[in-house]
Amino acid sequence: MHDFWSASLNLGTDTSRRTSFSINGDHSRAIDDSSRYSSIKGLARLRFSNRFSLSSETSYETLANNLQYVATADSGAGARWLLGRLEQDTWSFTFRANLSITPDLTIQYYGSPFISAGRYKDLKRATDTLAQRYRDRFHAFSPDEITFQPDSNSYIVSEGAGAALYSFSNPDFSFRQFRSNLVVRWEYRPGSTLYVVWSQGRTGFEPHWDSAFSSNWSALWRERPDNVFLVKLSYWFSP
Repeated sequence: MHDFWSASLNLGTDTSRRTSFSINGDHSRAIDDSSRYSSIKGLARLRFSNRFSLSSETSYETLANNLQYVATADSGAGARWLLGRLEQDTWSFTFRANLSITPDLTIQYYGSPFISAGRYKDLKRATDTLAQRYRDRFHAFSPDEITFQPDSNSYIVSEGAGAALYSFSNPDFSFRQFRSNLVVRWEYRPGSTLYVVWSQGRTGFEPHWDSAFSSNWSALWRERPDNVFLVKLSYWFSP
């Protein structure tokens, strides 16, 4: 566990107004190494009338963790717990809309795209993870000890002449996901309700790091959508 310092800032307007905004940011940094975390989030709410409202939330997070777990490899001479410096960027968006056509007929929409991409650097092997000195907790691989194999997208580690030889998959990643729901609710008579729901999801994963937001965003919408349609009808039988 790292000792760290942190700071945060929060600003916002009156949420009882028809238009309101808020923004908050956080930053943390470890004391004993260069691990850090930063985030910024913005939220906007628009209430056009008592019947129609919109809200949108956007966030960006960046993380650097020097001792992120990567894999456990079997070296033939015992297990090797592998660590690395994870540098990760995450973008998320949430959009909501609420429309009351009548008190008995409402439409609600929720949509949320999410993108996260990370790469691992400074790969190392855990040694004494409870050591008091930070540098004693791991052994950092030198260029002569670790080799990247592009064909198999993996690393090969040699711990020296006649020592253990093992491999592990490249842990870099680019993950994209979209979730949405459209719900129509109609109370066609007191206590009796009809729900019509359309849900769409998209998920994509690639075992490599793509740092560009634009290419990740484009790739998200090229993913095959999974669409689900549901209808629920309830009827209240009065005595």
